[in-house]
Amino acid sequence: MGTRNAVHPEMEMSKSVQSWVAALFGVILVVLSTGAAVAERRVALVVGNSQYKNTSLILPNPKNDAEDMAAVLRTLGFEVLVKVDAGKRDLDLAMTQFARMAVNADAALFFFAGHALQYQGRNYLMPTDAELEDDISLRYQTMMMDDVRAALERAGGVKILILDACRNNPVVNGLQRKMVGASRNVDIVRGLARIDKAEGIVVAYATAADDVAADGAGRNSPFTGALLKRLQEPGLEIGKMFRRIAADVNEQTGGRQRPEIYVSLIDEYYLNQADRPAWDRIKDSNDPGAFRDFATRFPSSPRAPDAQYRLQTLERLAHEQQLERERAENEAIRAKLAMAERERADREAAQRRQAEEQRAKLAIERETLERNVALQRREEDQRVKAAAEAERQKQAGLTLEPTLAPSKPQPVPMAQEQACRLDEERLARLRASQARDEVIRFWSELACERLRPQLLRLRESILVEGERSERGATQQPQVEPRSPNDDAGRNAPERDVSAKVSPPSMTQDQICKRDAETLVRLRASQARDEVTRFERELGCERLRPQVVRLRESIGSN
Repeated sequence: MGTRNAVHPEMEMSKSVQSWVAALFGVILVVLSTGAAVAERRVALVVGNSQYKNTSLILPNPKNDAEDMAAVLRTLGFEVLVKVDAGKRDLDLAMTQFARMAVNADAALFFFAGHALQYQGRNYLMPTDAELEDDISLRYQTMMMDDVRAALERAGGVKILILDACRNNPVVNGLQRKMVGASRNVDIVRGLARIDKAEGIVVAYATAADDVAADGAGRNSPFTGALLKRLQEPGLEIGKMFRRIAADVNEQTGGRQRPEIYVSLIDEYYLNQADRPAWDRIKDSNDPGAFRDFATRFPSSPRAPDAQYRLQTLERLAHEQQLERERAENEAIRAKLAMAERERADREAAQRRQAEEQRAKLAIERETLERNVALQRREEDQRVKAAAEAERQKQAGLTLEPTLAPSKPQPVPMAQEQACRLDEERLARLRASQARDEVIRFWSELACERLRPQLLRLRESILVEGERSERGATQQPQVEPRSPNDDAGRNAPERDVSAKVSPPSMTQDQICKRDAETLVRLRASQARDEVTRFERELGCERLRPQVVRLRESIGSN
């Protein structure tokens, strides 16, 4: 009675503390509900019993299973309490601490690896110091699964119970033999019984009900090995995760061990949520590489289909944008080519118009010139005929009045000036080119009569030059016949042969060649002073008539 009174105040204090903690968490949740979401709180108790006091019960793997399980759960954000080779008192204390940790937790997980058994439909977990002699020792030296369920029920969120137990237990057979005869209601069977259905819980057995699980030959049992592997796969919903674990164990054991899963959750739940922060980082991104990487790293994530969809959408948009850019570039190129073609066509049209206008202008000028020339020729013919008729009548002794010459029509002043301007330009070109045939043709086509003396001297100089070239440079030059109009040549200044002194090393041919080149240059430049000086310094006497005519043609301008 005293013991009960001593325990009662402690229990009351514990309830008071729990109520205060629950109220505090409630206030915190209310305050944070308007701000950022509260981080999920996860707790776990992991037990692995290998070194049993009864040496026939020693198992090599549960200790490894518990340590590896605790390490993985910590990476998943769990606050983990680990007990290895726990006796009855250690197990009770650990369960008490776990029950306190589980209060209002978002997820509470209990993992046990070791020996367990069922009696009369109830499951019992064996501490390492359990000594089972009868049903009374079974009740007080083991831990009832109901106590574990009670601790898990304190969690406000998901409850997860994982039992990698039901190993082959020789104590069960001995306990059955001791209890035979003592009671007719002996109900100790192999394996564990199914737990009653409850809402919000996930129960995973290493093997089917009433069956025995293998301990395994490696570091971990087949069940725990598969569990550790799948826990590290992000984005697996817990039901799907345990179904994959069951398939892995069944395949590994050749069908001899088939884990059993019971899931009673309304919403989906994910133990490994490493994909969530990765998704939060990229969900608003427009980078196809980010979604491609996410789908590769987290193929089991529920967000993987969204990542694939976003990836396909972005790739389609990128392809369409690329096509649009290419279309715009092609349009710009076509527009540029079209503009260049239009500019070229405009230039050609302008050149054609300009050429047509120039041809029309030249045609008008030529027509005017031809008309004026024809008029002048008719007038000249009439004057010649009138003079011949007057001479004939004079010789015949006629005293008739002289016939008046017909009135001389005046040429259009503007046309005559244009004709002279064009002929002056043509004469200047012929002086530079010295083209013999063109000079002869121009003599017959000349329209400006005041330029005829200059054209005559140019023609005579070119003809004399051609004849001397044909005779050869070694012959002495002959005096060319002068034109009747070339009277000014007799008034040329006296030649100063001694003014031009050639180097004694130069031959007469070299001197003539040098002076011929100078004469060609002076015909092009038409510089009066240079021509006069060149005439005084001339060393090739056969070129003197041409120099005289050039000087006279320049002087008459």
